[in-house]
Amino acid sequence: MSYSSKMIRLLNIDRSLESLTDDEITGGVIDAYVCSTSFKTMDEIEKRILFVLELSTRSCSHWKKLINASSKRYWIKEAREGVAVFDANIDCGYIRTYRLRDSTLDQRALIESSWIELKNEETFYETLDTPTNRHIFDSWYEDKQQVMDLPVEFVSGRLKNTAVEKAFIFAKGNGCVVCGEKASCFAATTVGKGLVAVMIQLPVCSEHLSEAKSHPSAFSFLASLFNLSWDWPSVQKMDAIPDELIPVIHSLAAEELGGEVIPAIRRENGWQLQVLLPSGWYWRMRIKSLSDYAYMLFEPGQEKHCYRADSARHHPEVPFFPMHEHSRPDKPKDEVSPSFLYGHPLLDIKRLKSAGQHYGAYGN
Repeated sequence: MSYSSKMIRLLNIDRSLESLTDDEITGGVIDAYVCSTSFKTMDEIEKRILFVLELSTRSCSHWKKLINASSKRYWIKEAREGVAVFDANIDCGYIRTYRLRDSTLDQRALIESSWIELKNEETFYETLDTPTNRHIFDSWYEDKQQVMDLPVEFVSGRLKNTAVEKAFIFAKGNGCVVCGEKASCFAATTVGKGLVAVMIQLPVCSEHLSEAKSHPSAFSFLASLFNLSWDWPSVQKMDAIPDELIPVIHSLAAEELGGEVIPAIRRENGWQLQVLLPSGWYWRMRIKSLSDYAYMLFEPGQEKHCYRADSARHHPEVPFFPMHEHSRPDKPKDEVSPSFLYGHPLLDIKRLKSAGQHYGAYGN
């Protein structure tokens, strides 16, 4: 089967740009967004050539900017259509192609640029489908896999154990979203509504971690990398749960866990919230800040807890230190493993429920 006879749907990029003004949108910004989200997320999308992403826009303004910023500009004479092509680079091993869709305007007259003229679509795809381009993509994907192993593990843990239902990782080169050097830290923002949350994670090197911390959220930090002035009035950095919200969160957590509220106690090391389950088991949650918390599960009549997740800085050998959990606290067979929790009961309910079920707090 020839390249041109394989029918595929071009990916439209317009919706992803709706929150930006026309002045903020450049060809570089459009392509940078595609590059930053291309790893893994494009694996399942049907492609004509494995390492070529075919994208489109219905905006003449977007397309003009893409044409001017592109590596090459091809004119397909048979189709009377222009294609903006961006070569693979350190941020994206895919070749990206952009076309203008559903326009009756003469595309060639829109742009005062030099074109590489090709007879037809078949010739165009033959130009792209080379062993060199395939090797560049394979090398990039393999390197990216190694760079992203740790961030992906963390995001996967959040998806499995918390209220996060969708997560986005933005990275560059060997990891750091700013300079492309190896990333040893990350900046993240989670926004939620009810018990559903979306997480943005930006891997950074130690040098750029302080820059990330200077921003009110990972959203504004991400915007600054693209020289944008996004305004996120509803996204604020929260280091601790406000005292006035403790009763509400306590009540909602008890409802979600299927238990009843035991009156909260304010202590020097934070709020102590307890939830009594119908089986007689109970949860004790110590909430001081999002970096200083502990969740403990107790059997009826027992003074020692059988499970704990906390943020104490006791186990630097565990990935994603200091957050960790104990399978059998203070017992010889205790296993210490990474924790992906927030220290906010409503975001962590999923893990608390699964731990309760695992230890038998809900019966057989």
